[in-house]
This record gives sequence, C-alpha cells and structure tokens, in this order.
Amino acid sequence: MKNFINKFSAITGVILMLSVMSISTSCNKDKTCHGKVKVVDSSGVAIAGAKVKLAAPSVNGDVVYEGTTDGSGEASFDVKLPAIFDVSATHIAYAGTGVGVIRLDEPGKDADVTVKIPN
Repeated sequence: MKNFINKFSAITGVILMLSVMSISTSCNKDKTCHGKVKVVDSSGVAIAGAKVKLAAPSVNGDVVYEGTTDGSGEASFDVKLPAIFDVSATHIAYAGTGVGVIRLDEPGKDADVTVKIPN
C-alpha cells in the first residue's frame, strides 16, 4: 500500500508539473496582430508616401492607427487588440481616397490588403 501511494504521488506530481509548464509557456505567445497595407494607383503602381489610416469602432471610441507607405508602397502595423479595421489611403498627388478592410483578428498572424487610390 505504501508503495502504491508513493507511485501515485510521483505520477500526480509529474502531471501537475507538466500542466504548470504548458500554462506558463502559453502566456508567452505573441498576442500582437501584424498587418500590411499596400497602396497602389489605378494602374497597379505602388505609391510611396501615401497616408494610411486603420480605424475600428470600440466601446471607448474609435481605435485608430496611422502610418505612411515606404518606397515599395507598403505600411506595416502592429496591433495589440484584435479587430477588423476599415482602411483608407490618401496621397497629395491623387484626388481620390482608396478604401479597404483588413482583418487583424488572429494574434501572431500576418494579414495584408492592397488599397487602390483612383487617379
């Protein structure tokens, strides 16, 4: 009986240790959502220097992220809270506004969208 109790205690201890290890490692996962917006003109040519805005409604008001496209026409965003964002892009050389939607709702995953600004 004493031998059984020792074996049972050892097995319970190992299971408890494994449970604690799995819980503590799951807390360290990347919870940031990564998004990339590419801005092009109506011909499909990348637009550098475009202003990009991500906006999503929230209980405490709109959540807004802003950025500017680089030389390849891309703007990257790291979002702490998952959401589905309305995307708008403008450039001083273009009369119109490009619009789109990007889903940044899976932590640790990348999402991208291409937005076309009309000439």
